[in-house]
Amino acid sequence: MSNTKADDRPLFTYTIGGVKIEMPVKPYPSQVSMMDKVIRGCQRRQNCLLESPTGSGKTLALLCSALAWQRAEKARLEKLSEEEFQQSLIEWQQKEQQKKLKEKKQKKLNTPEKKLAETNVSPAKTKGLSLSTVVTTSDDSEEEMAIFKQPGKKRKINNSRDLNVSDGKSMSNDESIMTNDSSANNSLMTEDEDEKIEPQSGTNMPKKSRPVIPVIYFCTRTHKQIEQVIKELQRTSFNTARSCVLASREHTCIQDSNLYYPQISYKSKTELCRDLLDPKARRRNSLKFRRTIDRCSYYDNGGVKISTYGQLAKYGVESVWDIEDIVRLGISKKSCPYYGTRLLLKTAEIVFCPYNYIIDPVIRSTMNLKVKGHVIIVDEAHNIEDQCREAASLQLDQTNMNLARADCEKVYKSCSNSLSYSRLARYLSDLSKWIDQMSNEIKTYDDYNRGVISWTGTYTLASFDDFGIGLTAFEKFKKDCETVLADLAEESEPDDTKTDIKENEQNELVVKDEDETIENFSPQDNFDASITNATKTLLSSICSVFSLLHDEKYKFDYHVSLEKIMELKKYEHKDRRMKTAGIDGWINGAAQPDDSRPVWKNVISFLCLNPAAVFGELKSTARTIILTSGTLSPMQSFQSELGTQFPIALEAGHVIKTDQCWVSSVSVGPDGIDLNGQYRNINTYNYQDEMGKVLWDVCVAVPHGVLCFMPSYMLMEKLYNRWQVTGQLDRLRRIKVVMCEPRRGDQLEELMTKYYAAVRGDEKGPSGALFLAVYRGKISEGLDFSNNNARAVVAVGIPFPNYKDAAVTHKKDYNDKHHKNKGLLPGWEWYQIQAYRALNQALGRCIRHRNDWGAILLVDSRYEQPKNLSGLSKWIRGRVETNSSWSTIMAKLKNFVEIRQHNDSIAALI
Repeated sequence: MSNTKADDRPLFTYTIGGVKIEMPVKPYPSQVSMMDKVIRGCQRRQNCLLESPTGSGKTLALLCSALAWQRAEKARLEKLSEEEFQQSLIEWQQKEQQKKLKEKKQKKLNTPEKKLAETNVSPAKTKGLSLSTVVTTSDDSEEEMAIFKQPGKKRKINNSRDLNVSDGKSMSNDESIMTNDSSANNSLMTEDEDEKIEPQSGTNMPKKSRPVIPVIYFCTRTHKQIEQVIKELQRTSFNTARSCVLASREHTCIQDSNLYYPQISYKSKTELCRDLLDPKARRRNSLKFRRTIDRCSYYDNGGVKISTYGQLAKYGVESVWDIEDIVRLGISKKSCPYYGTRLLLKTAEIVFCPYNYIIDPVIRSTMNLKVKGHVIIVDEAHNIEDQCREAASLQLDQTNMNLARADCEKVYKSCSNSLSYSRLARYLSDLSKWIDQMSNEIKTYDDYNRGVISWTGTYTLASFDDFGIGLTAFEKFKKDCETVLADLAEESEPDDTKTDIKENEQNELVVKDEDETIENFSPQDNFDASITNATKTLLSSICSVFSLLHDEKYKFDYHVSLEKIMELKKYEHKDRRMKTAGIDGWINGAAQPDDSRPVWKNVISFLCLNPAAVFGELKSTARTIILTSGTLSPMQSFQSELGTQFPIALEAGHVIKTDQCWVSSVSVGPDGIDLNGQYRNINTYNYQDEMGKVLWDVCVAVPHGVLCFMPSYMLMEKLYNRWQVTGQLDRLRRIKVVMCEPRRGDQLEELMTKYYAAVRGDEKGPSGALFLAVYRGKISEGLDFSNNNARAVVAVGIPFPNYKDAAVTHKKDYNDKHHKNKGLLPGWEWYQIQAYRALNQALGRCIRHRNDWGAILLVDSRYEQPKNLSGLSKWIRGRVETNSSWSTIMAKLKNFVEIRQHNDSIAALI
């Protein structure tokens, strides 16, 4: 069924589970399946695992179904609220009438019979008098109350001030409450019309409650991906939903980072913002640099000029907006987008944010995100297990911890009422001494002067107890942390509810105080009365992770390691006032100029091996959690690893036809060399040379862009160097521009621009490009390789995690130890799943939409075994061909490309 909206956009309407869903396009079967799962999950308060390949309309289906359910749920809750209010109002009226009748009866009993007769005057003279002086009623209260129980005509409760059924306030007579009456002519009711039945002070008249509508939290990996989701939402009929995009100050701050350069140079917008809003920091910097440091001119009491959706509409910004929209508006109205969005959050219906905002308890608390009873959708959720483990883990550099201790001591000595800082400093000092004591147990070091020792979480807690920093000490530390951080938050970010007058008065006092202090400055004046942001972050992280470590439920899920490293530390003699790192971070004491010396550095890591330690809190508070991605397969680990039931699951097929993607395993190359990707084989020259020939043949057969994924940077660099020596790299460069994925992310954007230009053939030279990349890298996650940008994906090897990585080793051992009592997968199965999840993510770069096409080559002889294909995504698994010779593979590849190019030529003419 379809209809047309006022703006002439066709809408395709479907009803699923009683919920009306409007789509801007006719949905694919996979989209209908996904919307059905989302509706069922939200209605039943059940969690969902939904896999749908890239290009199958996953995002659109998620948005339309979730918002359609929210709209239906809002209508249901509002109706229920109205019904409950009307019922409670009737009950209140009955109780009030009963109360008054009892009062009248009591007065009658207490009034002398003679006086009652004397006051019995004609009805005409009693107008406006109290009912108790006019009416003689039976002592039978049941008869008196019966009139409120009998069906009859409706009457108005007419008062000098009528009752408002919505909020208990006064309203006009035409909005009077309608109630049931036994008879319009009943004498008691006639007198009640004149009697004032209205709430007095202390009256418990029911008020209409506003139902809490579940908010949709839509989370994805990056702000770039959020931009794409916003564009999809703007296409739909739900584009009037109140949306809010949460982003860091780095994306939303409009203040000039070089505002006080060169005296002050800030490392980040976060440091800049916090310093400009903190009166103590402003005063401290004013004294340091002998100039007035003003409060940020854009703060505007928390971005109030752009803090409501009515204001956005007034300024021409739609309710569904992106970061660029709110930043432009903030600049135009000179109001802070960062704080403005936090005010918009309070009334938003759908919230977009990177998923670490929801997963990480420290960030979630900082952003004041309340997820209880709400719906969480996590897109690109294939990495959520790793993200949860990282959020529950902590790495502490002893040097930074000692600086944080000194920071707390500084505040304690400068303030007479800061015992909390003294206790914090003492705990950090004791923790540092414990690290020193444990580091003495390290007896052996490797060639890089590095020694490591590790223990279980339970052993660590026992050691804490012996050293006097156990649970009792930590609980006191945590309480002091919460007190200090709450006080600092109140000081640095004034309450949004404060009036403008009070805020302005405070600002004037701050400025006046700063000016007077600068004029009357003396060396004895103390301006370092606040801990740094680095210290705040460290304290928050310790509280969060140690709370889990001390929890009886999770103490077995930690592995603690202490690493002792010798490194050369370079000291530079600089004026302390010009030390840029000291504006909002920690400062090391000055040493001799150009002095380098070896020092021992202790780093302790608290590694969480159970992602459920963090995910469990979300599971217990959120209404529904929906995990979705194009590559959730293999899906069996999510339930056990996250400690959460997912009753609703979906592995959707792809929307493309069978002839749009050709997939083949590759066991041997042109010279018949075995292409097994195990470590012992990839180090041979035969393997390396054969891989070069494989890529050369593929680049000849496939036009435009070719992606080649490898298990590690080490292998990529090894092959690249070998091909340089043999001349194979030069041969490849004659037909394609060859690029390698950089280790540093900041170099990628420029390289991608060159890659797209080479694929388009913008410059003279080879037509097309070959991009050598690594699994789990930036290239495999979310970049645009649609159409000609990736006509073939060559997947080299099976990307098992590095087995020498301590985190991987501990995780495998942990799963082997607890797989029975906690229902976890055995270590080896978990290890395999990590490999195939990374593989599937890389293979998803090939097909990006329903009209796209491309070839996938799985280069490893291990794919000949069916068991090694079981971990592939469903849409790929059924397409894999096994060809015994390289010549057969190349013949089929060339034929596939020719047919697809021919079809494209015909389509271009239509």
